[in-house]
Amino acid sequence: MQPDWLTPAIEMPWPVTAPFRMRPNLEKLDADAPALLLRDGLADVYQRERELVIAAHRERAMVGTPHDNTLAAIQGLAPSPLAGEGWGEGAGGSSSHGNSSSNVTPHPSPLPQGERGQNVALAMQEDFVILKHHEDTLRTEYLSVCFPSRWDPREKLGLDFAAIHAPVADNQTLIAAGQSIMTMAFMKQPMLRHVWLIVPSASLDQHPDKNEVWWSETLRDMSPLLPNLFFRVERQTTWPLPHLQRAVFFIRVMMSPMVDVLAIMPGRAAELAASLRSMTPEVVAYRGMREAMPRLLAELDHFE
Repeated sequence: MQPDWLTPAIEMPWPVTAPFRMRPNLEKLDADAPALLLRDGLADVYQRERELVIAAHRERAMVGTPHDNTLAAIQGLAPSPLAGEGWGEGAGGSSSHGNSSSNVTPHPSPLPQGERGQNVALAMQEDFVILKHHEDTLRTEYLSVCFPSRWDPREKLGLDFAAIHAPVADNQTLIAAGQSIMTMAFMKQPMLRHVWLIVPSASLDQHPDKNEVWWSETLRDMSPLLPNLFFRVERQTTWPLPHLQRAVFFIRVMMSPMVDVLAIMPGRAAELAASLRSMTPEVVAYRGMREAMPRLLAELDHFE
């Protein structure tokens, strides 16, 4: 039985390209009303899964100290349905609070900062990272990340762009473009990108320790591999808040069975195989697929 948080395959983005390159691939969003967040019929399920992660792993799901005015700005984008407020314009839309140049008045709250951060996290389907201006760059100040994709939020606190992406394989292009990316996407213009992964578990929380175990368990099963894999996409958006000397990075995770996503359109299996074959060995290892690659490619070549 499939878990109830999976996104229907027809609604999944398909950002797969060949040849594969580690590039920013940023798209500009409307500066006045950026579509920063998504909300769909799975919102309650995401909240439930986020609550479970926070209860079990609060120390790595909520890292650092949140800035009150920035939390208020995020809350303005996604006020909690539990408080009787709306969510804006629905899936893919944004509320009028999305203007990156708007002034934000913090909501007075008797709650401790940790609980205020948790309340904002539970009002959204996105993970988020608050970055603070530091000299001529931005550094992570707070990470509300319940659903990481093979990385530990605790290792990213206080880092700038170059340090955050230092472990990424084939990161030369990303690092070289780092300053321009930070200036444009986090200081001037809301932007969007999609990052895709193939994973061996439907879990929204793909902490690196668990992910490696899941791959080992999946590969021990000699039945066809593709039906046991999932296509995972991160919809990433940036929100400059220059009046607060900060910016926010939103990460919306979407998951769907790999075979369902491939069946949406003819040629997808061949396109995915071409992209995988163009990856360097370093990227394959970074994504945890080194042992899986021979079987994965063989099955994609014969997918019908």
